[in-house]
Amino acid sequence: MEQVKEIKKRFLREVEKNNICISENPKGTDIFWPKSFANLYYQDAFCKIYAQNKSPVILQINESNEIIHNLWIGFFKNPVIKNEFLSNNQSLIKFKASYTDFTFDIVIIKNYKRIADIYYFIDFLKSKLKKNGIIIIENINFDIKFVTKLFLRHACKIFDFRFNRFLIDNSIIEIKRNSPFKNTLFKINYMPRYIFHLLVELVYYSLYILNLLIQQQK
Repeated sequence: MEQVKEIKKRFLREVEKNNICISENPKGTDIFWPKSFANLYYQDAFCKIYAQNKSPVILQINESNEIIHNLWIGFFKNPVIKNEFLSNNQSLIKFKASYTDFTFDIVIIKNYKRIADIYYFIDFLKSKLKKNGIIIIENINFDIKFVTKLFLRHACKIFDFRFNRFLIDNSIIEIKRNSPFKNTLFKINYMPRYIFHLLVELVYYSLYILNLLIQQQK
């Protein structure tokens, strides 16, 4: 079995090979900037998945950048990758009918605010996760109600990287399929992450309001 260090090196080689970083490639993506999602979350999370399953089933929601698709193809070995674009109730009905008999190892959701009835949608996706599968929701910002409801409902793990890199939406939510008992334990275990996220939200929102006041005075 490949060592964790070797898997991480492999991941970084694929990032470099595909010229992912938007600072070097105008067609790249900002999740691979330094101190952003790639080295702060995806590298560790996906290396763990790779160690368990080298050929996962991946569902990408609202992902329009083909470079990300190429990265997963290069890093994993023959993964199954599905892409869907969702924004309204009709899309959700069609989606649910299409994936009734499908299960996933990884689900990545972008532009979650565009998805109608996001809570129902996440409930359905969670029921379709394989063992050790994860749902990843990117770019969480100024949405305390959403985060709180997900945390209480799913005992999600919140990764807030906005003090690592000063970006307004540099946060990720990770959801796993667990028993009610484990959910209770994880709520206790992940509570400090939730509180930290709320504090960061408060700081960013205060800075946002301050900036608006400064702009009005100019």
